[in-house]
Amino acid sequence: MEIRKILEIIWRRKWLIVQAFLVIFLTSIIGSYLVTPAYETSAKALIKSSKTVSSLLSSIGLEGLSSMLSNKETELETYIELAGVAPLLKNVIEKLQIRDRDGKLMKPEQLKGKSIFSLIFPRPYIEISQVEDADLLEIKATSSDPDEAAMIANTLAEMFIEDNLKRIRQEYTSARAFIEERIEIERVNYLKALEVIKEFKLKEKTVDLSAETKISLDKIAELMKQKEDNIIDISQVSARIKTIKAQFERHKEMPASSVAISQNPQIEALSKTLSTLEVQLAGELTEKKPEHPDIKALQEKIGKTREELKMHVGIFQKSSVDLETMERELAALKAHLDGVNADIRTYMAMLKTIPDKATQLAQLQLKLTINEKLYSSLLQYLYEIGIAEAMTISDITLVEPAVVPEASHPKSPNKMLNSVIGAVLGLTLGLALAFLITYLDNTIKLPDDIKKHNLILLGSIPLFRRKERGLISDSDPKGYVSESYRAVRNSLKYISLDKPMKTAMITSCLESEGKTTTLVNIGISLCRDRKNVLIVDTDLRKPRVHEVLNLRANALGLSTVLSDEATIKQAIQDTHVEGLHVLSSGPVPPDPGSMVESEKIRHLIRDLSVNYDVVLLDTPPILAANDAVVLAKDVDATLLVLESERITHRVLSQCLDLLRHAGIHPAGAILNKYKIKRRGTYYRYYRSN
Repeated sequence: MEIRKILEIIWRRKWLIVQAFLVIFLTSIIGSYLVTPAYETSAKALIKSSKTVSSLLSSIGLEGLSSMLSNKETELETYIELAGVAPLLKNVIEKLQIRDRDGKLMKPEQLKGKSIFSLIFPRPYIEISQVEDADLLEIKATSSDPDEAAMIANTLAEMFIEDNLKRIRQEYTSARAFIEERIEIERVNYLKALEVIKEFKLKEKTVDLSAETKISLDKIAELMKQKEDNIIDISQVSARIKTIKAQFERHKEMPASSVAISQNPQIEALSKTLSTLEVQLAGELTEKKPEHPDIKALQEKIGKTREELKMHVGIFQKSSVDLETMERELAALKAHLDGVNADIRTYMAMLKTIPDKATQLAQLQLKLTINEKLYSSLLQYLYEIGIAEAMTISDITLVEPAVVPEASHPKSPNKMLNSVIGAVLGLTLGLALAFLITYLDNTIKLPDDIKKHNLILLGSIPLFRRKERGLISDSDPKGYVSESYRAVRNSLKYISLDKPMKTAMITSCLESEGKTTTLVNIGISLCRDRKNVLIVDTDLRKPRVHEVLNLRANALGLSTVLSDEATIKQAIQDTHVEGLHVLSSGPVPPDPGSMVESEKIRHLIRDLSVNYDVVLLDTPPILAANDAVVLAKDVDATLLVLESERITHRVLSQCLDLLRHAGIHPAGAILNKYKIKRRGTYYRYYRSN
């Protein structure tokens, strides 16, 4: 759209723009003074995980729990949502007794939500957001009471911090409850495992298999040693008995045992002496004969020694253990050996059963160990969780409490800002309405709009001022209105160059478009050009020509002439304008249509065109009656009067279709009530001359 057209639209709709501007601007100013003021304040909380708890836990050897806590982070958006959950807001509402306009406790969604009505009727509400480029949570509270706004922000911040701490501790509480439950289960399992091992040991009659194994091995070793010693003893006793028995066989006369000999030194000495003498005798016999005196002396000596030995052996045999005792000893040793062997077999059999018992006991012991370790671990976890829970602190810190805003500085209404916004909105709305109405306005506004319908524009008649009369005869001949009709008059000269226009019909599409006034003024303008003009009011339905020209009563006129109740001369009236004559409509007939369609009116028009230079016919609007279409066939030219900014393109098209279907082509159109720029050069020139 060209700038010129934009400026034309703004100038044409200037009063609409001004009205819209004033309405919005004044409404914003008045509303700013009438609206209840609202106060806003905010509390800020720092969201940051504390390293204190982790450090303390690490210092006491709970690094695992420390790392678990340090890795636990929450997104800031999550904190924003958590700070505005319904249960938390409900607690704030109940604690502060926040009520709505009806005196009822507000609902959480009302406290959190903000509506357009809250600008006019302020009510408490909160807004939670993140401070830009910082780990800070800002809780804004708005209320018509500054103290209430501060209390809402601080209370919500404190409750949020407390709720966050409770939520963190709740995790430990849940974990502790779970561990305590598992501890009880594992304690029962541990006791059951102990009971099973106890029953196994009672059943197998064992306490400590490793100790029993060692004892068995030691016992077997001891028994083997005893057996070995016993065997040796048996061998020795048996050998002694055998030796003694052999000696008894050899020395029946000296049935002394070697034991007895060894135990008696005298017998031993005699035995050695006897042996020596016997050896000596044997040696002498090799050299000497038995009858040799030395041999006999030795034999005699041997006999005495033998007698002495026999005497001593008999004495010894009577005082020492006899052979039966040694035999009983041997029997005892053998019996003891049998007992040792039996014990060895018993311990060996018992030792063979130890691996099976050890396997079963190892399985039971493994289960017991697992239960014991799990039970011990759970007790350790319970201890650690208890410490962590006791040391837990919130990761949210209130760093800036909300302060009570000053009563003289409310957040809203901002009178200056509202005034500026009202002015901008008012101007914007005015311009928008102007362009919207112009866009939706389908009326004929400019002369170029008439040319779009292939009509010749005969002229544009400006809109009269209120102080000006409708007739140009009463206005300045050099005025812009008179000049406009003069332009129309001159355009009529060039409608037909071959045949001068003698008769013309002036009509319109709708009522009240100003066709009658336009017709009279055209007649006056023609008279100023020294024409003898007759105006015929053929509007037999709503005649107005006589009213416009302030003529006498409409008693005689066209209707009386056509009904032969009066002659032409009687009906035609002179006017105050020289050369301008009028044949008014006369009384309104009962059937105007039949009178217009009669042959008499056609003959009358032809006769009048002979006696006058120009005959102008005023007809009803085309869309109101068909009279104009009927009369258009009997005139030289048909002129359309179109009211600017009233007649639409669609209505004009309908009128033209009716005329063209009847074979009538309008000679041209006159744009009436055209709003010209009174500040233009054209207007200033003609007003100054």
